[in-house]
Amino acid sequence: MNLKLKKTVKVLRIAASAVWWCVLLLLFALLVNIFGSKMAGRVPSVFGYSVINIVSGSMEDEIPRGSYILIKKTDAEKIKKDDVICFYSTDPKIYGILNTHRVAEEPIITEQGIEFITKGDANPINDTETAKGDRVVGVYVKRLDGITALSHSLKQKNFAVVIICLLVPIIVMFVLSSVLLQKNSKNTSQEEHKE
Repeated sequence: MNLKLKKTVKVLRIAASAVWWCVLLLLFALLVNIFGSKMAGRVPSVFGYSVINIVSGSMEDEIPRGSYILIKKTDAEKIKKDDVICFYSTDPKIYGILNTHRVAEEPIITEQGIEFITKGDANPINDTETAKGDRVVGVYVKRLDGITALSHSLKQKNFAVVIICLLVPIIVMFVLSSVLLQKNSKNTSQEEHKE
């Protein structure tokens, strides 16, 4: 193997190692962010996005009970009528609980800030308490049907099937990379012996 090719292989190995460590560090930072947010009683957010589990049927048919949704952090000033927002409720019955409802009317500007009259799509009337702008976590972006299906599979004791479906491709990838590295290593040593 010529010297230029050896250097190229060495640089590629170093680059692959650096990418691997960057991915690990990013995953670690994300986990710290998620656990830190959970411990502080906040919704974890990654790059301004959060995943929320809907536990009530108040937004059916648009968002069925048990669905996971993606929300995006948004300034209260940008929220308008018909947006679906996630907010910490001030209703005494569910105070402090995350609620996801549609903005039913144009936002109200008060001395305390912006407030929203909200309503669940499946509810017959508007909510009794307004959603305060400073308690809004984000605006609904879309349902995450894949995560919802995975969650339901785990709850239905299909855990082994899901784990196998997730682990098999990872194991295959590691085995293939090991085989390719060994083959490359053998070829390198054979070429060195020839020289």
